[in-house]
Amino acid sequence: MHRKLFVLLVFTLGLVSTAQAQSSRSRREHVSPTPAWLPRGVVLGASLREELLTSRLKVQWQWAFFQDRKDAFVFLVEGGLGWGTAMPNPVAGKPETFLGSYYEHTAQVGVGYRNHLPDSLHWGFQVTGGPVFYGAHFDGGAPPDKHTAGIIEGRIQVGYQFEQFATGVTVGYGEPFGLKRRYLGRGFVGGPMVGLFVDWR
Repeated sequence: MHRKLFVLLVFTLGLVSTAQAQSSRSRREHVSPTPAWLPRGVVLGASLREELLTSRLKVQWQWAFFQDRKDAFVFLVEGGLGWGTAMPNPVAGKPETFLGSYYEHTAQVGVGYRNHLPDSLHWGFQVTGGPVFYGAHFDGGAPPDKHTAGIIEGRIQVGYQFEQFATGVTVGYGEPFGLKRRYLGRGFVGGPMVGLFVDWR
């Protein structure tokens, strides 16, 4: 009787150890294909605000501070460049609509969430904030408007996760703060954005 109990105990412990080994292998952590000091994401998109279409390029550095099998919370540093590509229609009595050229560049930090499994749906979201540097030049004789303010931006992203990278669509919204209403270029900063992303964190 004791011998059968001993054999059963050894067999059970063997199964448990095998299951633990398989479980630990299935829960292997995601490892980025690039070192931490290189960018790990890029966004190419555009925003539309007050009839101004602004093309945007954003580059991200990402570091995970919590990583599970498919869930990750990341610290983000993001640099963005933006140029006006389609100007609003001029309206008499509104000097801000006589926009000749526009740029908007940002440097932001924040946090985000990434959910992914290889060969599966990828999705995530993020909130970032930081300074925005913009410049608006007008054709109607108004002086140029060049200022620095702050901006808070939120984005979600949905796509497909390959083995080493994810790609898909991202949408977001940026809201400036610290801008005075009398500045002619104020109404063009931030706004709703849509674009394509690639994430190889």
